[in-house]
Amino acid sequence: MAILLHFKYLRFFLLSVTLSCTQQLLAQETNKVYDLPLEQLVNYEVVSASRFKQKSSEAPSAVEVLTAENIRSYGWRTLADALNSIRGLYIRNDRNYSYLGNRGLSRAGDYNSRVLIMIDGRRMNETIFDSGFIGEEFMLDMNLIERIEYVPGSGSSVYGANALLGVVNVITKRGRDIDGVRLSGEVGSLDTYRARATFGKQWKNGAELLLNGSHFTSHGNDKLFFPEYSSINGGIAQDKDQERSDRAFGKLSYGDLTLRGGYVSRYKSIPTSSYDALFNEKNYSVDSQGYLDLDYLTQIDTNLGLEVRGFHHWYDYYSLGPYDSGDPRIESFEGSDARWWGGEVKLTGTQFDHHKWITGLEAQYDQRQHYILYDINSSDPSYNRGNDGWRVGLYAQDEFRITRSLLLNAGLRLDHHHLINSLQLNPRIGLIWDITPAFTAKLLYGSAFRAPNLYEHDLNRPSAKLPQEELIKSYEAVAEWYPGGGVKLLGTLFYNNISKVLIADPTTNNTINGGKFQTLGFELGAEKLWDNGRQLKLTWTHNNTRDVSANSGSWASDSPKNMVKAHYAEPLFYNKLSLGFEEIFVDERLTSNNNIAPSYHLFNINLALTKPLYGFQASLGVYNVLDQHFKIVAGPNLTQDTLAMDGRTARFRLEYGF
Repeated sequence: MAILLHFKYLRFFLLSVTLSCTQQLLAQETNKVYDLPLEQLVNYEVVSASRFKQKSSEAPSAVEVLTAENIRSYGWRTLADALNSIRGLYIRNDRNYSYLGNRGLSRAGDYNSRVLIMIDGRRMNETIFDSGFIGEEFMLDMNLIERIEYVPGSGSSVYGANALLGVVNVITKRGRDIDGVRLSGEVGSLDTYRARATFGKQWKNGAELLLNGSHFTSHGNDKLFFPEYSSINGGIAQDKDQERSDRAFGKLSYGDLTLRGGYVSRYKSIPTSSYDALFNEKNYSVDSQGYLDLDYLTQIDTNLGLEVRGFHHWYDYYSLGPYDSGDPRIESFEGSDARWWGGEVKLTGTQFDHHKWITGLEAQYDQRQHYILYDINSSDPSYNRGNDGWRVGLYAQDEFRITRSLLLNAGLRLDHHHLINSLQLNPRIGLIWDITPAFTAKLLYGSAFRAPNLYEHDLNRPSAKLPQEELIKSYEAVAEWYPGGGVKLLGTLFYNNISKVLIADPTTNNTINGGKFQTLGFELGAEKLWDNGRQLKLTWTHNNTRDVSANSGSWASDSPKNMVKAHYAEPLFYNKLSLGFEEIFVDERLTSNNNIAPSYHLFNINLALTKPLYGFQASLGVYNVLDQHFKIVAGPNLTQDTLAMDGRTARFRLEYGF
């Protein structure tokens, strides 16, 4: 049966690629909307894989890039929407946060701590839960994003902790990209609204400024049915799905200096009775995060570049929920606050023939890491934990062109982290061979680590052994073919061995290094860009992720074995409009209770006015067109085994620029 399923996916994929190549021969477009040649648009210039600019074909990873044009064409509303379009990634939402699964690994209860989320190369994972926010709690509005670079695989040799499964770097636009004032408003299903104002400008002296502020509010579903609570209000959570967020972001550049800063505050009502809270009662969480970053980037001479930066971040969180309806009523308060600051010095050099190297020192002081949990009617906190300490990383990397067709990329990083006992040394090596000018093969190896976060480290019983770092060793082979005419074909074969995974001891509930997972899989991808902006993109990811913690080798929970994704964007009326189609198939998944969450299709359509009409731009998106209330795997904090997602929704956006 498995062989027949694999044949079905392969037949669909190969048929789609054949149609793409056929259309390539028939296309006779002359109206170009891109300034760059098509080959450069499929072989992007990226910065996240090696911390310096290089073609994606030369990067030691199978880098995936999403552009501002993609965001507009497909109408992605959040970073989670955009990441859900990438091969190997999948999203689940427990009606509080959005979670990212990666090549078959999705640990319930993990707040994206195994993926490093960055803005302009700056770490955004906070220091209490190591959360990497990707939903409405993410700091940026989508209109500010120039591109998103996703680097799959181990990234600790470059970025240190949390880059266990991959790196997501969100690169913001510049003031000149806005060039004026833009006011926008959105209205959508479920009483959803957003208002946004953006200003951007570059002056003659080179100074450049970008400012953005927005407010989002959504009433959410009036009624959500949870059969597990059918004895309470008929299982209906009434008006318990509200969400609000406020954002601000700014970037000021002058000469070699750039100052960045951002802030987001998000409120979310929780309808799921999380952590056994009373059902259909007021239960909510609030997350606030902000940062400031000052960067100095200059060329000392033609062969040596210097970057020096300093930063300060803060994060605050609290949630409130009732847990006992007795007299007096008991409400539980959970809260945390964190402050951290630090800096980095990096050198980039090309003094030696055929070499491009970087070396740097990165230091971060976790000045305050505080977590508290208590019952409001009780005078003694259940938990009141605090910590502080240094994270220091020293890294070096060299790109050595052995011959015109053979490239060696090797890197090494040494990390000290105050929440683990030992130093961490993580290498990465990539051998990149241009077999022909259009065909590139890569062999990649890397290791990475994740330190326990404060919640995992400090909430164990005093007599328990302190948890230590998670480890991964990843191996990957990549083939990329650029035959011309805007076509890119991709194939990868990957193996991940993840050990010492942090899990909850079922007997004591302490956090222990008791998990181990192994993943073997492959990816196939095809992309075609036409001169007029038309795009067709197809990907298929297959993986077999096994939980080998108890030598059973059982299928890991929340691990779809197949994901097939198709994207098609068609320019209309001489590129005045763009019509985008997105189809995402996610295979069935095993739940925490060893049940099956069925496979599902997610089909979205977006129509966008791409050229301003009297200063106005607009878009209309219809999401989950097939109105499937598909089910995602619930986390360990929920009574439910699966959660049904929203059906068909729509969003209309109108923007005016001057």
